[in-house]
Amino acid sequence: MTNGPGPVPPYPPAQSKATATTLRAIFLAITAISCGFLSCLPLLHLAVRRRRAMDWVFFWTGTAVSIASFATIGTLSDENPWTDVALLTVIALVPLVGVHYLVADLALARAEGAPGYPSYATTVPYPPPHQPAPPHPQADYNPYRATPPAPTPPPPPAPQAHVPPQPPAPPHQPRINQVRAELDELSDLLRKQEGGQ
Repeated sequence: MTNGPGPVPPYPPAQSKATATTLRAIFLAITAISCGFLSCLPLLHLAVRRRRAMDWVFFWTGTAVSIASFATIGTLSDENPWTDVALLTVIALVPLVGVHYLVADLALARAEGAPGYPSYATTVPYPPPHQPAPPHPQADYNPYRATPPAPTPPPPPAPQAHVPPQPPAPPHQPRINQVRAELDELSDLLRKQEGGQ
């Protein structure tokens, strides 16, 4: 099962400019020389090349109008007003089909990028193509490995006993007192050694 429409069939390969111009001239001449009776041929050419539903609608409509107009002209008398309507329809069919064929065929040539025509891709800027995301590094996946246990939260800090603040001592006083005490002990020790000798 697919989602959305399938891929659009590509256009036939582009024709050379000379071939395309020759075909246009031939189809327009056939339409004019046959007085609109074969005006369905350029429409058929467009429908086959472009493969669009609307082109097929134009082809079948043009064919029906052409056949109906010529049938009306051939069966009714010249005094009948429908004969005049059919004749005006045939006369209008030639330029209408010719203009539609030329405009559509030139647009198709531009879309195909035919030589001598700027390609549609060069005249219409396209957004940059979508760059796929780089693949993520593959994790070492093992479905049989046990999941790690959730980390346990740390215990709350123990409440500390409240210690009353000590009065600040003079900045160098405790160190000076300690040095004095050490010097006094050292001098007592030296005196004892001198006295013993």
